[in-house]
Amino acid sequence: MLNKKNLLKNLFFSIFLASGLLSLLFLPVYAGTKTLAVTIGSLPNTPISTDIQPYGSPTGPAQITQIPEVFPTDSPNPTSTFSSSLLQPRLITATITITPTTTITPTATITPTDTPTPIPSPGSFLPLLFIQHEIPTITPPPPEKVLFCDTLTQPLPIPDNDPGGVDDSISVPDFRLISDLNVYLDVSHGAVGNLVVSLTSQYSGETITVLNLPGNPPGECSENDIIAILDDEAAQSVDTKCSAYPLAISGIYQPTQPFNRFSRMLAAGTWKLNVSDKHDANTGSLNHWCLEASLSTMLPELTPVPTPISLPPSAYVDGMSGQNQQLNLDCESRSAVDWAKHFGFYINELGFLNNLPVSDDPEVGFVGDPDGIWGNIPPDDYGVHAPPVAALLREYGLEASSRRSLSWDALRAEIVAGRPVIVWIIGSNSYNLVNGIPYYYTPASTHITTIVAPHEHTVIVVGYSSSHVTVLSGSRFVDVPIHQFLDSWSVMQFMAVISSP
Repeated sequence: MLNKKNLLKNLFFSIFLASGLLSLLFLPVYAGTKTLAVTIGSLPNTPISTDIQPYGSPTGPAQITQIPEVFPTDSPNPTSTFSSSLLQPRLITATITITPTTTITPTATITPTDTPTPIPSPGSFLPLLFIQHEIPTITPPPPEKVLFCDTLTQPLPIPDNDPGGVDDSISVPDFRLISDLNVYLDVSHGAVGNLVVSLTSQYSGETITVLNLPGNPPGECSENDIIAILDDEAAQSVDTKCSAYPLAISGIYQPTQPFNRFSRMLAAGTWKLNVSDKHDANTGSLNHWCLEASLSTMLPELTPVPTPISLPPSAYVDGMSGQNQQLNLDCESRSAVDWAKHFGFYINELGFLNNLPVSDDPEVGFVGDPDGIWGNIPPDDYGVHAPPVAALLREYGLEASSRRSLSWDALRAEIVAGRPVIVWIIGSNSYNLVNGIPYYYTPASTHITTIVAPHEHTVIVVGYSSSHVTVLSGSRFVDVPIHQFLDSWSVMQFMAVISSP
């Protein structure tokens, strides 16, 4: 009987306490506010502390164990009234303090819907707190240009009139991604119009045609030999080239199919070059070939299609004049001081030469004896490339920038703006611009590979028309057919000094 009375007593207290708790939760926290309506659910069948002080007592907390905690799980608006379908109960231990005032402050706070408390930022949900952290911007390192070359110890004969041709492979151990790819090709053959050259990537399984049907008209080039770099950014296609001097194809040209089909792929793996001869009577050999790859640790960005530049059919820079160089190999200094004079700066030629750094790397300083023999390549007597020349011009107070792979449109835009351009070409003793042969050179001091060429020379471009380019070489103005100018300028990878930043 006693047990039944105690049980009834406990049950009465449980019902009374649960009803009181529900009433307290629905009371306003202070006048003029609304409370957030929530559904708590049923109390668990676990003991509840009976250590309760009467309402209005100045002392004594009421301990209630295992009260269901409720919080919104899917609300589009943190100030909305939540229905039970949006709540998930979870049991926690909470303490409610009862004071003689009408203010009820639970430690597990339920925020009123229109209290003057700060409104959470959009996207956060009560009563959870989200802290937004600023994500740092990761700047990828610039691509690194790496040269991978064959291991041939002697030339590989190309079978005559055999579509199978001859294969050679280069194994690339670098697992970075390709952002740009060029191919260096050295082939001896009596009629280069007979040749088809292709490149295959083991990684992608894709094959592209590097060279096919050279000559003008196509397929009829009976001149000898190729030493060239095939590069998507070149100005002219290799398939139209056929020259008697110095080789049938020499310089830097676009391949038959673009190498950008390998862009954003892994460089690692085996790369196979195939050279085949499709006609009889002429034979030859593959002497040497290389892959020049720009590699990145992150996925290279897609190159946007350049916006076409609207240029007039002809333009000319007025007021230019020049003098012949004083030493055999100081054409760069002579061009620099004649170029500076156009912008109002008067510099002594030999003074400029003496202020250039000296190095075995033409990208760093002057290589060799300025009065040495013309026609060598470093480390023999040679000259200097655009970066040191532009740097010294800036020290004299001019705006000067060095460029590699300057486009034909960008060069003409400088002329239209009235700014002459110093360019590195291949010259001859008769002031002509001729084709040349590019070579890779790695100086001992810097170990950075660059392109050099025999008979490198500088001239200043001062005008162009629909058919010709006008250059100032020393004291003479020379008109050169556009295709011949581009052939000669290509050999040094379209190197220039311009006045634009």
